[in-house]
Amino acid sequence: MTALEKSIGILGGSFDPVHNGHLSIAQSFLDSDLIDQLWVLLAPDPPHKTGRTQTNYQLRFEMLQAAFKNFNGVKVSDLEKKLPQPSFTIQTLEYLEENYPEYTFRLCIGGDSLRDFKKWKDWQKILDHANLLVARRPSADIKNIDENIKNHLHFIDHEPVQISSTKIRDAVANGDDISGLVPSSVNKIIDNENLYRLKV
Repeated sequence: MTALEKSIGILGGSFDPVHNGHLSIAQSFLDSDLIDQLWVLLAPDPPHKTGRTQTNYQLRFEMLQAAFKNFNGVKVSDLEKKLPQPSFTIQTLEYLEENYPEYTFRLCIGGDSLRDFKKWKDWQKILDHANLLVARRPSADIKNIDENIKNHLHFIDHEPVQISSTKIRDAVANGDDISGLVPSSVNKIIDNENLYRLKV
């Protein structure tokens, strides 16, 4: 990377819904000073998410925009919606490299994703297009990482927030309060659109 090139972090997901854990890890990536911007990409049809129908893409995108509205250095993007489905990381990175040659890209993932990384489609090719920026607990064991991956990653310390989109959907379905789990702007959309409630 030359001094003039910007380093862009890529954080992808289905964000169904986006929650405070996502915001926390995004802030950790931004605070690392290893990227100039963080692009948050909403996946229309993640290949690893099966067994349930995703919430309407536009509503998920609206929630994502609302959640990151006041974040400096974050760009929320729907570019994966324009790519062939399902959404594979390798094709997204190839698209970005071709269309944004002035940038270098880092793929931002959590420690759980790193453990499964060799199961990703064309994982070796992914490393040809982007290095990995991995958020992990300071106490995490990193001894058993494949050498081919280790040469393409950088760790940042991050204490994960124990929230999941699945738990939030279940909580809403049960009528539980989620105000401490998602930004208020996202909670408002969930309420207004009657999302995740049991259909009777």
